[in-house]
Amino acid sequence: MAGALYPPPGLVAELDSSLSLLEVGGGRAPPPAEQQQQRRAGAENADLLPMVFLCAGCKRPVGDTLSWVTNDEEAGCILLRSAAASVSVDEERKLSKRPGECGCMIETLFCSGCSMTLGNIYRCTPKHLDYKRDLFCFSVDSVESYILGSSEKQALTDEEPLTLESRAVLEEVLQRADTVLKALETRLTAVESSMASLHNKV
Repeated sequence: MAGALYPPPGLVAELDSSLSLLEVGGGRAPPPAEQQQQRRAGAENADLLPMVFLCAGCKRPVGDTLSWVTNDEEAGCILLRSAAASVSVDEERKLSKRPGECGCMIETLFCSGCSMTLGNIYRCTPKHLDYKRDLFCFSVDSVESYILGSSEKQALTDEEPLTLESRAVLEEVLQRADTVLKALETRLTAVESSMASLHNKV
């Protein structure tokens, strides 16, 4: 996953479209005004921040937008030039049984962590599907996306940081507590001894 830090600006629209495919509940379209606002915000974010694709089963990274090629909304997939090491390829070639893919030879992609099927690599295609050949075609139902830098939560604490001075005070308090505990232990031993002596006399 080495290379440029951000996706090419020309792919912003396609990235935004793919984000909508990967969103939970993407089947229900929001109002037009909200759609426009989401597209604008998504385009701005995609232009600035790279996106990582994760296995929907075990959340291992399977690819990112540094190797982005395109997306196929009709087939419900995204196409990448390369994939992460956690993606394994079943080199046994099979004939695709999907509608409109007659004659396509494919190899299955699966997650090496949880063995979930992620998509296919098209090794032999008819002319109208040549754009998919030798690319990693991930099903949007098998992957999730995460935009790097999108996290807003921060670790907040009301406690003061531990300094050398506060550490010295803390150590002194602990030492005093240890002294008190030892004194109590000595007294308890003496009381137990006295009780045992009284019991023996009776």
